[in-house]
Amino acid sequence: MGAAVTGGRTPLYDRLEVLWTLCYCAGAVLALRLFQVQVAQNMEYARAAERNRTQMIRKAAPRGRIYDRSGDVLATSQAAFSLIYMPGKQNDDAYLQRLARDLTPSLKGDYEVILDSLKRSVREESAIRLAENLPPHTMFQLSELKTIYRGIDLIVEARRYYPYGASLAHLLGYLGRMDERDWKLLKREGYRVDARIGKLGLEKIFERDLRGVDGGIRMEVDAQGRLKRVLENIDWQAGANLHLTIDGKLQRAAEVALHKSPSGKGAAVVLDPRSGRILALASVPDFDPNQFLQPESSANLKELPEFNLATQGTFAPGSTFKIITSAAMLNEGKVDPHDGIYCPGYYDAGKRRFLCWEKKGHKHMEFLSGLANSCDVYFYRMGIKTGGDLIEKYEHMFGLGTKTRIALPGEKRGNVFGPQARAARGLSWHDGDTCNLAIGQGEVLVTPLQMAVVMGAVANRGVLWRPYFVERIEYPGDRPEYRQKPEELGRVQLKPGTWALLDEGLQLVVKSGTGGQVFTPGLVIRGKTGTAQNPQGGDNAWFVAYANKEGSQEPEIALAVLVQHGGHGSAAAGPVAKKILHAYFGVEDGAPAPRVAKSTAAAAALPAALLHELRPAQPPTRAR
Repeated sequence: MGAAVTGGRTPLYDRLEVLWTLCYCAGAVLALRLFQVQVAQNMEYARAAERNRTQMIRKAAPRGRIYDRSGDVLATSQAAFSLIYMPGKQNDDAYLQRLARDLTPSLKGDYEVILDSLKRSVREESAIRLAENLPPHTMFQLSELKTIYRGIDLIVEARRYYPYGASLAHLLGYLGRMDERDWKLLKREGYRVDARIGKLGLEKIFERDLRGVDGGIRMEVDAQGRLKRVLENIDWQAGANLHLTIDGKLQRAAEVALHKSPSGKGAAVVLDPRSGRILALASVPDFDPNQFLQPESSANLKELPEFNLATQGTFAPGSTFKIITSAAMLNEGKVDPHDGIYCPGYYDAGKRRFLCWEKKGHKHMEFLSGLANSCDVYFYRMGIKTGGDLIEKYEHMFGLGTKTRIALPGEKRGNVFGPQARAARGLSWHDGDTCNLAIGQGEVLVTPLQMAVVMGAVANRGVLWRPYFVERIEYPGDRPEYRQKPEELGRVQLKPGTWALLDEGLQLVVKSGTGGQVFTPGLVIRGKTGTAQNPQGGDNAWFVAYANKEGSQEPEIALAVLVQHGGHGSAAAGPVAKKILHAYFGVEDGAPAPRVAKSTAAAAALPAALLHELRPAQPPTRAR
């Protein structure tokens, strides 16, 4: 007797149910995937399809212009031809190698560099510039290659141009291609892989303001990467314009004079002592930033003299430091301006003999004649009388050993020299060190920019201005412009008599002392020469000054000139300073002006009230 089925499910039914369940699940997964492709990722696939059909040829926006204070253009943009490559289907290694090999002679470049650029374009799936600022003969050569190789083309766009070449190069800077590090930082900001960016100076500091917004041409291409037709022109927007405080004519006068100096190396800083505006900032040797916009220039970048002597070079100030020594000894009442000494050409400080630059000696010297003739023996003796601690105090008061906070990277702070600085290193201080400090030798180091700020403070009687070089930034559109305001960093508090004596002594330097080469009728020039010993070579030459026209009470210009390895300050740096002053005041260079006899002036010419406040306090007499 067989067994009966009483409504239970058979094993076959169970297997069918499992099969149907699997089919339902597979259908659900398929439907979900279709939804994702057709709806959720529709835009992404549409963009991918569009990329396969079109290519965007980016056109660099004109960078903002840079003007000097008179409106003369220092950096602008010009129309230029660029060679681009757009990767197509044919981008295997053999094809790229042939293309790179044929491009190398026309571009006068390096085969490996060109090949690397082509491979980078394929890797990034983006058009890339292979060369810029192409000359006409190169364009004709490349036009022939266009008929052989697909994907290369010539376009017209804006390229940077510096009308005055090397002038102001260290401040303006230059443009260069992005490296991998730059690309990682900037690609999210809309930079293309082959964009040129600021690498130095203003071009780097104000990169985001100057660059503008790129435009472009959207082109239809076929599967082989050949251009078919223009689909869209996208307008660019120019970058912001910088208006500088720099006087272009004064800048070029300083640069020409430095190039003609004995060593052809040095720096000059010129500023307005009433505000801190920089009128000239020259550093020689320099470079032409235009050369780095050429396709063959990349190999020269390692030889670029980027070091800015004006802000990054530190040097012993030599006798220009006697201004600070004078301020300390007069203002603290340690020295009577009438106190005289005899200079035989040397000074014995214990077991060590310190020489004067004048081997025959200056004979009888007081303060004014000592400063005018830069008598080392006078300042040795008065430095000992004043003390190293006080001189070090006035170093700090005048801002030495501290950055001026100019808005340029790499500024050096120099080095303060004195008993406290020596003690901080666990070392002792001796009279010989004071002698060195009093004449600006030893371990004291300054930059030309610092000395220009010091002279600005002497000119305006105490205000240390933060030096600046951008007057205003003019933005496109409705964005309001930015205007820089003068910023006071500190004040040097000296007695009126101290300022007056310094001013009188610095005038005598030019009228009848070591700075006589700079004397110019019609100008009131206060200056100081300096010849600083240099362990790395010949002496460094200095000249610092401030000036105004006769009849004007307020100095308009302060400057510091350094000629590296130039020798004597009067012979090497003085003529550079004179050229700068003549360019500023519009003085025609003519025959040498007559000079006054060698200075033996004493302080009696100043008002008695001013002299009285500077005389050292007399110790009280004992009652008998």
